Amino acid sequence: MNRSSKKLVPNGQPHDRRHPLDNGGAKITTFVPLQFKKRGVKKVLVAPAGVSEPVAYCAAPPMAPQHDSVLLRALGRAYYWQQLLDSGTVADTAEIAEREGIIRSTVSQVLRLALLSPDVAEAAVAGTLSATVSLERLLWAPLPREWKEQRAYLQTIQ
Repeated sequence: MNRSSKKLVPNGQPHDRRHPLDNGGAKITTFVPLQFKKRGVKKVLVAPAGVSEPVAYCAAPPMAPQHDSVLLRALGRAYYWQQLLDSGTVADTAEIAEREGIIRSTVSQVLRLALLSPDVAEAAVAGTLSATVSLERLLWAPLPREWKEQRAYLQTIQ
């Protein structure tokens, strides 16, 4: 694609570009002109003549830890609300819901996060929790009560 005009560049020729790196190596970028053709209701990728495999997949480089801010905010709320209940500051989830201006079922769902195993919570804080483990999945998944079983369950969804 031509980035300036956002149009498909027709009939380009395959070529490689070498980009020198600071450590003396080179990064190689390959351009292969591909076209999408409609075949019935499907769109298929058509490579130019002489190119047998137009798309190659390489191993992804290691990623830096990613913090899920939505999950961290919900974890913080869960621990805070659990502390309010334990200290007797509030009587029940209905009172928390009234104070926070949200519905009671949301408070109950988020409070389940306070029952997560400590190492799972630490992994979320450190950003090392799998990207497949999201707030939505934790709220709606049938999480076991035992911490060992929680770890095993979370390993299966990774």
